[in-house]
Amino acid sequence: MRINIEATRRDVIPAFDWIGGLIGNVLDTRIAAIRQQEDKNPLLAQHFRDQYSLEFALAGARKYRKNTGRLPKGDEFDALYSFLISAYRIHQALPQQAISAFGGQLAKAANDANGLRPFAYELAIATHLMGKGWDVEMTDYGGLAQFDFLARKDDVEIEIECKATSNDRGRKIHQQEVNRLADLLLGTTERLAETPSCHLIRVTVPDRLGSSNEELNGIAALVANAAEQRSSAADPLANVDYIPNDIASWPEPTKDAGSRLFFEQQFGLVNCHLLFHGRVGASIVAVAITSAKPDSVVKYIAREAKDAADQCSGTRPALIALNLVDQIPNDELEEMLRTPGGFHRIAAAVFESDKRTHVDSIAFTLPQRVRTHNGATSMSGGLVRLDNPQPKFECPAVKDIFRSP
Repeated sequence: MRINIEATRRDVIPAFDWIGGLIGNVLDTRIAAIRQQEDKNPLLAQHFRDQYSLEFALAGARKYRKNTGRLPKGDEFDALYSFLISAYRIHQALPQQAISAFGGQLAKAANDANGLRPFAYELAIATHLMGKGWDVEMTDYGGLAQFDFLARKDDVEIEIECKATSNDRGRKIHQQEVNRLADLLLGTTERLAETPSCHLIRVTVPDRLGSSNEELNGIAALVANAAEQRSSAADPLANVDYIPNDIASWPEPTKDAGSRLFFEQQFGLVNCHLLFHGRVGASIVAVAITSAKPDSVVKYIAREAKDAADQCSGTRPALIALNLVDQIPNDELEEMLRTPGGFHRIAAAVFESDKRTHVDSIAFTLPQRVRTHNGATSMSGGLVRLDNPQPKFECPAVKDIFRSP
């Protein structure tokens, strides 16, 4: 199977109608419930917008079209339309025995805690392969194999397995506890937001963020104390620092794509949990929640990479595609490729086993972003590819699928 990867805005309409018929009502209901949670606690808004960006865009587009008869424009909708057209065209091209499984996975994704992102990632990889001239067989949906795709080009066949990493895997602090803590912090952040300024609060727990009401209430009380005194507060539960600053302007978290990176730089942190509350153009309260002990993300991603490798047959060269949750600037990505670190440890965990010599390469891919060039809009993202030093199969064609910086 190979679909046309080029499209005009006119091509969006049948794809939009198709997905609306499958999951439109379910998704509208889910987004309405999430919006109610946002209204009750604005601190959770950024997490929901990051986690369910496609869902918010689809619900928003459905409402806009119902009111105007037209489809909306903008980067968030271009990302949605790219997904819709790929999903629709792949669905149309599937063999009959795979159609119901594909629809079932789409419906499951619409209700899943991780949302549509993992499903959309698989389709993005399949579409990328087709754009490179490969014929793609969706083996997983057809029940033909455990790996996701079999790609063919000339006389070469490659097995591809995709994994979208989770926000919580290997993390000392899980989103569920962050959400519960956010409910307890709302009163404090509301009071801070009344004062025009950029308020930065860093919460550091000694190990894991616990789930008991006693612990979460204790941390919330520390935050309230530090915020009121504009200083620090500490006890065995956590260290809380109100960080003085002279920031006069800042990106709006729910509107500006670079807001997370901006605030992580203010805190001197990476890949932390951030909560935001404020008044547009007047004030912002940013709460960073982190652990004093390191996460074990590399270990868990390595486990997922090994599981992905073991889903392949071992009779053909295999490519593992791992989608990372967070954006990484290109210069940092290139440095991570040159310098031994997490990527190399994950790859080594796969390549060191004699049972996985069929894995030719591992591609670590970043979330895609909308890019415009010469009037054409496309989706692309950065990546790092690491190759097996002693592959079972000599397959130069694998290297052409993903090229590192």
